[in-house]
Parts: sequence; C-alpha cells; structure tokens
Amino acid sequence: MHESFQQAEKDRSRWALAAAGLSVSVALILIAAKLVAWIMSGSTAVLGSLADSSLDLVGSLVAFVGVRWAAEPPDAEHRFGHGKAEAVSSLTQIVLISGSALFVAYESVRRLINPEPLANGGVAMGAMALSLALSIGLVAFQSLAIRKSGSLAVEGDQAHYTGDIIANGGTLVAVFLAVQFGWLRADAIAGLAAALFLAHAAWSIGRRALPQLMDEELPKTQRDRIADIVRADEGVVDFHALRTRRAGQRSYIQMHLDLDPDLTLRAAHAITDRVELALHEAFPGADIILHMDPYGESEPHDKFGARTDIEHPEYVEGSANIS
Repeated sequence: MHESFQQAEKDRSRWALAAAGLSVSVALILIAAKLVAWIMSGSTAVLGSLADSSLDLVGSLVAFVGVRWAAEPPDAEHRFGHGKAEAVSSLTQIVLISGSALFVAYESVRRLINPEPLANGGVAMGAMALSLALSIGLVAFQSLAIRKSGSLAVEGDQAHYTGDIIANGGTLVAVFLAVQFGWLRADAIAGLAAALFLAHAAWSIGRRALPQLMDEELPKTQRDRIADIVRADEGVVDFHALRTRRAGQRSYIQMHLDLDPDLTLRAAHAITDRVELALHEAFPGADIILHMDPYGESEPHDKFGARTDIEHPEYVEGSANIS
C-alpha cells in the first residue's frame, strides 16, 4: 500500500511538473510575440497584455519551484515532508494575480477615459491570435494536470492563463473593432472584465491555500468517515482527541483510542494496528498517530485534543532519541 501511494505521488508530481514546465515555455513565447507586436503597433492594449504575460512568467516560475519543492521527500529538517510548499507558492501567485488585476484595471480605466488610436493593427491582431491559441492549449493541459495531481500551484498558474484567454480574446476583438470601426474603448471594457476575473481567481486560490497553511481540520465528511472506521472495530470501546489536517496531497490523522484496560499490551497493539490499517485503506498515504488509553482512565483534554493537566512541560535537550 505504501509503495502504491509513493507511485501515485510520483505520478501526481510528474503531471504537475509537466504543466509547470510547459507554462514557463508558453510564457516566454508570449512575451516575445507581444513585445514585437507592441514595438510595431504602439498599442496600449498589447502593452498591458505584455505586462500581464511578464507576470505570468514569474508566476509560472514560482509554480514550478513550488511543485518541485513539494515533491521532495522528507528529510532531517522536514520530517513531515514538503507538502505545504505548493500552498506557499500559491500565496505568491495570489499577490501576482492581484497585482495583475490592479494593473489591467488601471490600464482599462485609463483607456476608457482617453482612448488611443492604434498603428499596425494587423501585427497586433496576429500576436494576440497566437497568444489566444497558446493560452487555450495550455489551460486545457493544465486542467488535465490539476485533475491528475490536485496541485494548488498549477491551479494558481492556470488562473493566470485563464485570465489571459479573456484578456487576449478581448484585446483581439478590441483591436479588430478599433482598426475596422474606430471603436477605441472596446479593449478597455474587455480589460475590466479580465481584471474582475483575475480578482475572483486570487480569492478562490486563497480559500484553498490558507486552510492548508493554517492546519485547518479535514472536512466534516472525512472526519465522520474516520469516526465510522474507528468505531467499526470491535476492539475499540471509544476514541477521543481526534485532530486532523492536510498538507499537499497527504492527510494527517491523530487520536486517542479507548481500549479495555485489562488487555495485554500485545493485544492492544494489535487492535491499534488494525485500526491504523483500516484508516490507511480509506486515506492512502495518510500520516496516522494513534495513542492507546485504558477506557475510563484517559487523560484530561480540551475539546480540541490538547492536554489540560500539563501547563509547562519541560523538555531536556538530548533526553530523547529522535533520529
């Protein structure tokens, strides 16, 4: 079971790394195309899109680093692994997405008030059409990678490029309308729509990243499932002090099992192993810690599982072997 989870983690990491690497490559192509188009056309719409793609490149690099870091196995300094690295990288992306939204909104309002004519509109349209096609292809691949990996970093990166699809599509239509019909405010309206989407994307990513960083409990449905599994074992009288969290793809579960006080240590250990195995089957790869208590003699805990009879525990350095 452990080997199958490790293989599944490797597969998820490969999907996430492939998506992150592809997004870096696409960002570089888009920057080059938009830079040429802006120099030749002088379009502020293309300039805004160029700035957005530059932020996308930074975001893609952050996502790539976050995915690679999260895939690193546990080490002496990080014995719980590096699963939170993706959530940390997502916070960086939230800042970038928010900054991009503000910049696009500012440029859009400015162009709405003072519309500017375009030169070499055909070049600008060609660059935006290429950008639109590449962004659509990348977002499609990222959607597949997110389903396969559940990567927060890739999801944050995808938000950039989904915003690009709206912005690039709007810019393409706006340039066409400006060139063909002289409607110079069209790109500003499209830009405001893209800015609103980016702001919503930043909020959505934050809702997923912050709970992991703050060690929020697993959803109630999963906690109820844990309780059902534990109570289904005939050797368990009851349980208490259940605490859970999630980091990356791994769940963490710890609790105290109330067992018959007359059981031998060997028998109690066998029950605990049985419960742990059942939990692993339901939550593959979970990090599970089970403590045995004689029923009716458990230590006092608060409602969140913390001991209440030890106010100032003293730890002597080197008193325990933790290697």
